[in-house]
Amino acid sequence: MAQSPTEKNLKAHVTYLASDKLEGRLTGSKNEVEASVYIRKQFAEIGIKPGGDLGTFYQTFTFHTGYRYGKKNTLKAGRKKLELDKDFYPLAYSANAKMDGEILFAGFGIQSPENNYDDFAKLSNTEGKVFLIDLSLPDGNHPHSKYIDNKPWKKRLETAKKYKPSAIIFFNSDEDLTVEAYKKYHNLQQENIPILHVSPETAEKLKSAGKVSLSVDLQKDEIIGRNVVGVINNKSANTIIIGAHYDHLGFGEYGSSLYTGKIQQIHNGADDNASGTAALIELSRKIFEDKNPQYNYIFVAFSGEELGLLGSNYFVKNMTIPASDINCMLNMDMVGRLDSVSHELGIYGVGTSPDWEKLMKQVKNKDYFKIKTTESGIGNSDHSSFYMKDIPVLHFFTGTHQDYHKPSDDIEKLNFAGEEMVVNYIYNLVEILNRNPKIGFSKTKDQTASTPRFKVTLGIVPDYFYEGAGIRVDGISPEKPADKAGMKAGDVVMKINDYEVKDMHNY
Repeated sequence: MAQSPTEKNLKAHVTYLASDKLEGRLTGSKNEVEASVYIRKQFAEIGIKPGGDLGTFYQTFTFHTGYRYGKKNTLKAGRKKLELDKDFYPLAYSANAKMDGEILFAGFGIQSPENNYDDFAKLSNTEGKVFLIDLSLPDGNHPHSKYIDNKPWKKRLETAKKYKPSAIIFFNSDEDLTVEAYKKYHNLQQENIPILHVSPETAEKLKSAGKVSLSVDLQKDEIIGRNVVGVINNKSANTIIIGAHYDHLGFGEYGSSLYTGKIQQIHNGADDNASGTAALIELSRKIFEDKNPQYNYIFVAFSGEELGLLGSNYFVKNMTIPASDINCMLNMDMVGRLDSVSHELGIYGVGTSPDWEKLMKQVKNKDYFKIKTTESGIGNSDHSSFYMKDIPVLHFFTGTHQDYHKPSDDIEKLNFAGEEMVVNYIYNLVEILNRNPKIGFSKTKDQTASTPRFKVTLGIVPDYFYEGAGIRVDGISPEKPADKAGMKAGDVVMKINDYEVKDMHNY
């Protein structure tokens, strides 16, 4: 069957955006700039007008990628000078300071009344001391520790600060704790005291010495990202925003890659989210050619999504129209791998308006899909930024897969005929919105599950569309416990030892 013009265009967009030439479109890189230029040209050729800064298509934002060492990072245990990055390092949220102080060992830094445990109960004269705190747990670092609620470093930090230390030094007595993990919190608010991490051997030297001299000198690293914004101004009272993020992981520099190989590779992000960006461009074309005057339209290709919804967060905080004038926001993230048999399409956020359900029932090609919905407006994509401003949202998603956040997320895995059907669904929904007044907004419960911070993992990719009991496996990570146990895609996990797995969130 011959490809339609839309299908051809979708493939052409992804071919460019997910090519090795763009090296994974990392936010702040020259490749992000090249990708943004491509999107800008597409908008301009369609006839869409600029909606960014100073009459351009670009809206730039500055973001903090971490810290680099200045020249004055030192630590002495008594008179013994210690080596930066071998014996110690300052944490990213440390204040810059130079000081001398007396060491006070504060155990695990935990107060747990329910377990009748308090590391600070027997300490006296704490003000102005340098606290030394072990980041393990009193009964060991494992998921079933009775002190698990006290595990987060932030909780221990806040507990310790009540006793007015002049500095805090953390260490890991448990070899299962990953030292480098504490170095990667680069988006945190800096504290007003120095905070360091040391090796267990250094911790012993500090205990023996009883005194410490330290200085911390951290310099911010900041990078500029850019959203691409186009508008159709029909001089209407209300506006529909349609968006998709175009950034991806580059070579996996910032830690969210799931690739475990030793050789660094480009993460092209064909599905995540060159597919959504291609859909955004083609939807803007359809809507422009329709010239329907019911609403204004803003089309946004967001950057910084992979670093924490940075671009969409900046956009909503700097909108040129009131949030109350926005009818809704439609978000496309990973819409390129529609299953050619099941046609499962995820539509998230249907509870953010009391009107979504009745409007979605009117979509012409709805019966092509097996649609799975969730009510929550909160999720790991850019629609969340708009929901937090009381704007109705929908997020369209064709499902996760084994190639998610890996170098293998490449163009040959995409189903462009299926993506065209998704684009047509969203366009049909836009047509229905155009025949109706501005929709209402509803608050929803957060249905997202928190991610545990333990290294324990089965190595499975869950099937997010599965609605039965337990959790159905969509893929298996090599060399992980599930792989070694012989598990396969399609298996359903009902129980792990004595723990019953009821559903995705329970897992």
